[in-house]
Amino acid sequence: MEKTTEPTSMCYTENASEEADKGGLCLEDCISGLPDVVLVSILSLLTMKEAVRTSVLSKSWRYMWTHITHLNFDSSRVIEGIQLEQKKVEVERPFFLGWVNQVLKSHKAPTIDEFRVHFDFGESYRLDIDNWVKFAMEKRVKRLELDLAELTHYSREEANYSIPDLDGITNHLHSLSLGFTSCNSLTNLLLTYVNVTGQVLEYFLTNFPNLEQLSVKESDTLVNLKVPDLALKLKCLEITFCFYVESIEISATNLVSFKYFGPKISLPFKNVQSPADLYIGGDYCFSLIYKFLDISSYLSKLESLTLHLTSMRKVYLKDAKFPVFNKLKRLKLIVNARDEESLMDFTFLIEACPFLSEFVLELRWCGSYRKKKQGRFTSRPHHYLKVVELIGFVGSINDVELAMYLIKSAVNLEKITFDPRHPLHIGRVWEFMETKRKKAARKRAKKLGKKLPVGTDLIVL
Repeated sequence: MEKTTEPTSMCYTENASEEADKGGLCLEDCISGLPDVVLVSILSLLTMKEAVRTSVLSKSWRYMWTHITHLNFDSSRVIEGIQLEQKKVEVERPFFLGWVNQVLKSHKAPTIDEFRVHFDFGESYRLDIDNWVKFAMEKRVKRLELDLAELTHYSREEANYSIPDLDGITNHLHSLSLGFTSCNSLTNLLLTYVNVTGQVLEYFLTNFPNLEQLSVKESDTLVNLKVPDLALKLKCLEITFCFYVESIEISATNLVSFKYFGPKISLPFKNVQSPADLYIGGDYCFSLIYKFLDISSYLSKLESLTLHLTSMRKVYLKDAKFPVFNKLKRLKLIVNARDEESLMDFTFLIEACPFLSEFVLELRWCGSYRKKKQGRFTSRPHHYLKVVELIGFVGSINDVELAMYLIKSAVNLEKITFDPRHPLHIGRVWEFMETKRKKAARKRAKKLGKKLPVGTDLIVL
């Protein structure tokens, strides 16, 4: 890259000069003097739009952004406007499309570390998306993420973008990987609202030996998936909201984290060590709760467990038999519950984790929040539980009852957080919208704070 010495950003110097003698300031360019590789690294930390804007600083900066290695086409501000109905997807889509294509046309770096696109695109944009994937692979991308989720339920009518299957079009997939050197660069592949079959995923797992993370969300064409022995470096596997899945067979010996949310399926683990992190949700979660004892050997090294229960009516934790989770340090429960459904059954699971240090409860209440008579309960001391977080706290009888159990049983509690925000609003435009319900929840949380032992931090968001 050629670079001029034209000043861009200035800083004060300690050396006197004629200008300083005259009462002026001596300024020196202390940014442009840095090596190009450093400048490109700095620009790679900015958003795409911020990086492109630096082209107006001077001639030396005009094309500097074209060498950045992180191409993250973040549309969060556009999405926020669409969610607030200030903008329309069909109006913003061609502008976003043109922006991505123009950046890729101008890009000059031989390799990239990350390529990410997050916007609402369907099958009708196949040609552009195919070209993006091909571009990323030719640049020997390490992290490839396509998030093509619908921004509104009426934003498009056509099907999701699909990665072609191998039947009859093997050459297409091979053409997408032409830019790789032995297909060794890709380490992270994340697909959301991208229709992909098990055969295609197995192709990636077999032919991309350094793949460490595979995430597939909301794919309508994923039915059967076999994770082969050849996926030696695969550490994180996530299959969520793929509701046509029938079976997943895992033989990845080095798998550390597994996340699954979906229907009840056949899920055999072959030659797989106990993962450290496990997330299970959907209908499969209800059946797994009663099978923990059957797979206790597989869970022997489990350190973090997340259970996502979409309905309390389908599960009776007091009837389940849990093994003792001696390694478990973090337990998170995501719960859709009604006002008449007690949360105290979760204490049976909590007490099966004697060395638990962090407990998180994410509540997604639905109902009228009617008060009911508080039941009696006994608490067994938890000597290792130090951090408690209650997300979606509303201050009803049910969540207060569980909060009191945790306050009394966690004898060495260091911090408890009451978060009245609705979990589904966190990270969205409604996150900090004030309501009477939030104010009431905070008031109740502060009252509970008075029951905390001296030295425990109380955080009310």
